[in-house]
Amino acid sequence: MAKYFADVSSFQRDDLGFFQELVNAGVASVLIKTTQGSPDGDNYINPKSTNQARNALAAGMNVGFYHYFLATSVTDAINEAKFFEQSVINLGFGKDTPLCVDVEDPSLNTSAIASYVDTFINYLETQGYTNVFQYSMESWFNQGILNANKHPTWVASYGSSDCGARGNIVAWQYTSNWGGSSQDMSYDWGIFDKQPAKTEAATQPTVEPEKPKVENVIKLTEQTHPVDRLGIERPETYEVGSTWKSSDIVMINNEPHYQIATDIFVPISKTTFKDFIIVKYTDDSPAPVFDSKGKRVQNASVSTGKSFKTAGFKVINGIPMAKIATDQFIPFEYTSGSRFE
Repeated sequence: MAKYFADVSSFQRDDLGFFQELVNAGVASVLIKTTQGSPDGDNYINPKSTNQARNALAAGMNVGFYHYFLATSVTDAINEAKFFEQSVINLGFGKDTPLCVDVEDPSLNTSAIASYVDTFINYLETQGYTNVFQYSMESWFNQGILNANKHPTWVASYGSSDCGARGNIVAWQYTSNWGGSSQDMSYDWGIFDKQPAKTEAATQPTVEPEKPKVENVIKLTEQTHPVDRLGIERPETYEVGSTWKSSDIVMINNEPHYQIATDIFVPISKTTFKDFIIVKYTDDSPAPVFDSKGKRVQNASVSTGKSFKTAGFKVINGIPMAKIATDQFIPFEYTSGSRFE
């Protein structure tokens, strides 16, 4: 089952009922805007952030925070990071809380902003925060304004079949009109796997961070006739947008297929994983990466939950693998939808 989180600011409500409605709709987590700019700049603190955090926790949600970035220099970036950090401290949250820098304002200097974002994130990490990431629209990553590989990345892309950017993608904001209202909603691909520390008001025991989980759920991007193991088309038709749980990935008619029932398969090319994979390996060690000759690539490995844009596939030594970089491949066995455990 897909995981979701909402992001809220002073434009949203702060009462318990609002957050309970989100929970009832299957939304387990929330990111709350706390600050914007710096004390000598906008000096903005969301006046609803305290109630929003308290009531989100009371509704049983996971809670993180974000800062709206306006820095114009390295010094300014540090000041904004300190301003944001203090807001998190004042709310009573710990070092493992998800923290995001929201980088999208049109006034930002796009030729220099990446270094300012680096400074902001590096400051928080040196203070001991362990779950810090960046946010922007997919065009800023694709144009090279920001680097989606350098930091964990939450990307905004609406009306598309996937997130539109490639790199260390941990979340995808796929709509700004969830539920028919002006509510942003995102897929969570790892942000809230670590449970944030609770405030005293929550009166809940501290829990150990959860290990990354990868759901074997695939979604069809076009109307599809499944096939059996021999590649013979079955009479039933599955609709666009329907979701299925896959138990394996096998080669049929020279193409990887997801197994969604005992002898029912759908091709990867007709799913949201057409050119995109999520790594599924053991919790305690990273997945190996191979070259086109089937040799292990030294110093190249990826952990469970990481996602990659793929450039097709290749069967190497009899094993179908997804191409993730120049002469670098990951076996489909180590991706979401396989039976590997």
